[in-house]
Parts: sequence; structure tokens; C-alpha cells
Amino acid sequence: MRIDRIPHHSVAIVGGGFAGAVMALKLLDQTEVPLAITIIERREELGRGVAYSTPDPAHLVNGPAEIFSLYPEDPGHLARWLVENGPAYGWTPPAEVRTSSPPRYLYGTYVRDELARAVANARLGSTLRHIRSSASTLLATPSRIRITTADGTSVEADEAVLALGVFQPRLSAAEAELAGHPRFAANPWDALALDRLKGCEEILLIGSSLSMVDAVASMEARGYRSRYRVISRRGQFVEGRRTVDAARDFLADGPLPSTARELLSRVKAERRAISAEGADWQGLPLAIRPHILSLWQAASDRERLRFTRHLRAFWDVTAHRSAPESHAIIERVISEGRLEHGRARILGFAVEGSEIIASLKTATGVETVPFDGVIDCRGHQLHDWRRVSDPFVRSLLASGEVRPHSTGYGIDATTAGDLINEEGLVHRNLSAIGHPLRGVAWESSSITEQRAQAIALADRILTKFTPIRVA
Repeated sequence: MRIDRIPHHSVAIVGGGFAGAVMALKLLDQTEVPLAITIIERREELGRGVAYSTPDPAHLVNGPAEIFSLYPEDPGHLARWLVENGPAYGWTPPAEVRTSSPPRYLYGTYVRDELARAVANARLGSTLRHIRSSASTLLATPSRIRITTADGTSVEADEAVLALGVFQPRLSAAEAELAGHPRFAANPWDALALDRLKGCEEILLIGSSLSMVDAVASMEARGYRSRYRVISRRGQFVEGRRTVDAARDFLADGPLPSTARELLSRVKAERRAISAEGADWQGLPLAIRPHILSLWQAASDRERLRFTRHLRAFWDVTAHRSAPESHAIIERVISEGRLEHGRARILGFAVEGSEIIASLKTATGVETVPFDGVIDCRGHQLHDWRRVSDPFVRSLLASGEVRPHSTGYGIDATTAGDLINEEGLVHRNLSAIGHPLRGVAWESSSITEQRAQAIALADRILTKFTPIRVA
């Protein structure tokens, strides 16, 4: 086994997607002492992860460039970068760059390049090392963290940060019947799987949110001009994003709601008021979003789970809307009579010749419908670590270094992100940002929340390393 030690004032980051890369960037930009950072990430490029690894130009960032700058104090930074660098990477900036939605591959390039800039400009003695492997085990002591990787490297550091992304759920029992079928795409971003569907007459899309938008955009870019049927359990359908200002801060009128029912009541009342004024309802989630963390952390587990059971689907489809360019494709396909969507649940599949026969439970009964192809558009939505098959996740739980969050979303931690072990003790040198904190901070899967978490955590870690100055 190869032992690889790094000097004092060191941080190991497990995961080199958006969250891990921004964590390293903020540490390098803010440190006042030499700092050795190690990122354990099996992908070749840092900063991309699952979301920004797609090379498909039809897959867009689902928000305006002006809110996705890596530097909240400089909201125009991304827009300027896009103007200066977009053409070199095959993207022509529109006239209104700040409100545009660039391709996700280009945003990943922005993150990658800004991390490279932070490394080049880092304080003398600071380093960044990328180990292209997967973490295998982690051992925490009060003063050091040791992480072993799948290739046998042992990394020791003063602090460690888990910046793991989300995990794709296993196929349902019904979908497992189609595993390996040439016209079943288990991943809506699998280019080869989508290529095999170009000759289909009708495709079933399971899921009706942003992953579905990606799948339709990709198929249309391939020249597909036949039919889609989109189903979801609740019948929700993703909306397109419009450029609007936030509605009034109605939640500032008195104490924040303490129950899901009270929150829903106040939101519905405000929605009626907005409608009566003839204003755009899309300003409403913008007014709610700044309060999400406070609402979530003040709620009991009972109310959090009530929200996830009854209101999550409505929040997701309201708050997470598709880019205007992407939604224009959906609207065109619908106007051409080629896409229908509704509420349905899959009971099972059967294969007959070249057709996939789906048994669907709908509002009117059970339908048996033939399709030429099927795409699983549920996305990467497995947040319950007890069901994750990843070896490192299973090792963390088995060792007791972390414990599942009481809601079943991610792992337990303090509100600041310090992880809690199975005995209820708080780690002082093991933290997390992003998706693992879904149970602690509900919207921790988005760019803006992960950026804020990285800035705050970098400040806390560096405070431990920086000598106290005496006035």
C-alpha cells in the first residue's frame, strides 16, 4: 500500500464536482497560510460532476447567469467570463448574457478554469492535488483524518470535507425487466442510448421534471419528430422560467410558519393576491426561497416529512423551472401534438417483438400501451444513504463515522455542516457540503446554496489554521 502524507494545514475533499471544486477554490482564495488541498475524484476534470459533465449543448443551466457567479460579491463575473470565453468553447453569447442560460458543459468549464486560476494565484506554498480514484474508507481522530482510496493511496489531512453528489436510484422492479433492452435508456444523459431511439414512433418518458426536458431537447436535436408520452405519479409538469422580480416578502409579515399546513395556507393566500393584481406568480418562489433554510431548520422532523410527502412535488415544479430556451422546445413539441403528459404509475413491462408493452395505472383505470422506446427521466434522486450502494457510503455508515439524518435525507450534521457520528458526537474536523446535507438544509442541492456553504465552511476551517493576531 502506498502511504502519501501531506504537510500540516491540509484539507482532503472527497468529491470533485461543483461542490468540491468550489470548496477548494474558496479555501485557496481565502487562506492566509500555506495550505495543501487534496481532492479525491475519479473524473479527469474537476468542477463538472454529474450535472456539468454532459457535452450536449442542449442541456442548459436552469437559471440566469447573473445568479450563478462563483463570487456573490461580483454577480456579473460569470456573464463577463461567458462573453470573453464562450466563443472559444463553441458558444455564442446572446445580447442579454446576464439573463441567459448557458450550456451546462460551459458552466462546468467556468468552474474548472476558475479553480485553475485560484491554484495559480494561491498563496506561496499552497498546493492542490487531484487523486483520480474513489474514496474507499475514512477514519477520523480528533486531530487527523485518514482516507484510503480504491487504488490503495492513504491520504492524511487535518480536515476533511465530504462533497459527494447525489446517487441514481436503482431501477424499479418494473424497469428492471427492461435492463439491457436496446430501446430502454436508464439514464436520460446517455448519448448512445438516446441514439438508439431515433427511429421510434412513440417514446415513454418516466418523470416530468428537468431530466425530462433534457431528454426531449436531446432527442429533438437528433432530429426526432415523432411522439412522446410523459408520465409522473402526481401528474406535475415542469414550467419554463420567466424573467420576473421577486414578489413581496410576505413571509416577513409576522413569525415564520411552523407547520407545512400553515406554510401552504399563507402561500396560497399570497398566490391569490398576486393573481388579483395581474402579476406573475413566478415571483412567488423567489420570495419564498430566502426563507427555506430557516423554515426547514425550525421545523420538526414530523413537519419536514409532511412537507416531503405532500408538498415537495409542488415545490420542485414551482421552484425548479427550465431555461426559456429549453421550455420553448417543450412548448413547440406540445403545439405540434407530439407530447402528452399526465398522471400515471407503472405496473409492469412486457416485451413483444420490437415493442415494449407498458401497463399503466391512470385516473381512469389500467391501460396497456405499446411503446417503441422508454427513457427513465427520474434523474439522480436517491438521497437516502441507507439505500445507496456506493462502497464508500456503505463504509462510512458501517464504521459509524456518520449516521443517516432522521428524515432519511442525507446524513446527520450540525446546522454549520459538522458531521455527527452514530453515537451522537460532533466531529470537529469532518464536515460536508451540498447533497449530503439535504436533511439539514433542504435546498442544499442548488448552486447558490452550495456556494454559500463553501464560503462559510472555508472561513471556519481557515480560522482554525490562521494565527490569532494581537492588536
